[in-house]
Amino acid sequence: MKKRQTIGLTTVALLTTLVLVACGSSKESQDKTIKFSIPTDVASLDSTILTDQYSYTIAGNVEEGLTRVDAKGDAALALAKAIDVSKDGLTYKITLRDHLKWSNGDKLTAKDFVYAWQRAVNPKTGSEYAYLLGALSNANEIIAGKAAVDKLGVKADSETSLTVTLAQPTPYFKFLLSQAVYYPLDEKVVEKYGKQYGTSSDKTVYNGPYMFKSDKGWTGTNKTFSIYANPNYYDKGSVKSKQIDFQVISNANTGAQLYKQGKLDFTFLPTTDLIDANEKTKGYTVFKQARTDYIEYNQSGKNASSPEAQKALANQNIREALNLATNREGVIKTALPGSTVAKSFTPAGMSKTSTGEDFATYAKQAYTYDPAKAKTLWEKGLKEVGLTKLTLNFEAAGDLAPSQATANYLQTAYEQTLPGLKVNLKLVPFKQRLNDAQNGNFDLVLSGWGGDYAEPSTFLQLFTTGQSYNDGKFSSKAYDAAFKAATTTPDVLSPAKVDEHYKAAEAALYQGSYVNPVDFQANPALLNPKIKGLEFHSTGLSYDLKTAYLK
Repeated sequence: MKKRQTIGLTTVALLTTLVLVACGSSKESQDKTIKFSIPTDVASLDSTILTDQYSYTIAGNVEEGLTRVDAKGDAALALAKAIDVSKDGLTYKITLRDHLKWSNGDKLTAKDFVYAWQRAVNPKTGSEYAYLLGALSNANEIIAGKAAVDKLGVKADSETSLTVTLAQPTPYFKFLLSQAVYYPLDEKVVEKYGKQYGTSSDKTVYNGPYMFKSDKGWTGTNKTFSIYANPNYYDKGSVKSKQIDFQVISNANTGAQLYKQGKLDFTFLPTTDLIDANEKTKGYTVFKQARTDYIEYNQSGKNASSPEAQKALANQNIREALNLATNREGVIKTALPGSTVAKSFTPAGMSKTSTGEDFATYAKQAYTYDPAKAKTLWEKGLKEVGLTKLTLNFEAAGDLAPSQATANYLQTAYEQTLPGLKVNLKLVPFKQRLNDAQNGNFDLVLSGWGGDYAEPSTFLQLFTTGQSYNDGKFSSKAYDAAFKAATTTPDVLSPAKVDEHYKAAEAALYQGSYVNPVDFQANPALLNPKIKGLEFHSTGLSYDLKTAYLK
């Protein structure tokens, strides 16, 4: 990928990519097993279906797309041998590498991409990430059920060549090609297992640096499993570890102890106490992610805990009061050390404007903590909806320590600041939190979003009307108009105008109090200093283990 074609994204990715440079002998890299922990269960290995960062950590290391973000932050060629783009930016001619194979020995061909992409946009599949394919011609119409899947702008010209047609020029399209929803699929295997595809490692096949074997596989529920170097991977010479062990450790204290005992090489430190106790431990590291934690309000008129909650959350004064009652600095001090206060929905350090300014700085809004004003608006809102008191359910992932600590802090703060409010805390497993948010089964829910690529649309496209990740189901004409202007011709070809429209979208979110950005997340962790070649990316696949090994 030519740097001049990334339109500023490469520079940002460089700033937000950590590379632990590989060195040492081949024998060193082959004989030792990295032991890696994640804080919650893997939800799926189906690249069309998965949505959470922990499933992506596994899938992104056993699967691969046409491009893969490299150590320099570029969308480098991966399964693609060449990508040629037309002058108008609408047609991509893609040539695959020769002799690509799946882990079961099947040929990997251009048809595997056509099948996967059509499956993703098919409304019957229910892919929550289908919107990322919206750049393709007719994709949005298919997702909306208004066009047939075979009208999608992709076709296989031969076993090794694809033609992709876009609906609009998309300067960051090569970055999209690295995303899980763009991975190919072996149709024979997917159709064999149907809805069970990806629910365990023996119901999936692989094309990435690593693969699962029958030995130490993922059953869908087990807490320990291993991935192994894939002998059919086209770039197998770059894969430095024969085996990587994973362990699900929801108790972070356990993870820290196992690290100190030499039984783990990577573990998160999600609590203030653990950070204080370990910040001088060898290997202490803070990973700055392009990730925003935020509160969503159920504005759909459905599935709220009570008619009163339903009515209240449709009121802007009540939502604004909750935003103003959010002590973001207090949350970070208590629950999220290393994170920073959110002043926009798009996180700091991810992307730059056409003038080189951090976009989050350029687009910041007046999110602030003002308990006096919050109380005034709260009382005004209650009067408008005919209530004197209100009970709201607040849902968060109880198996993620930072989420639990944040929710506990805000429960107390909201009840102390807003007269007549009772907050029932609903702490559930992370998987259930994802499902409840998608199904609208909440009043307030603590959500999080990590960027897929280094451009504001990876965050701002979440809240267009009808978008699958608009969990609160609000609709803003101003927001929709700003986002459309930023992502369609003619303004999509003018970086300065794109910046202006994205800023207008941020303003619409703030002015309507539609969501409540809390913090830009950082992940303190313990990482064995002997691990070399691990690539950390603030967007997309956070922990790329392709070239990682223990020296």
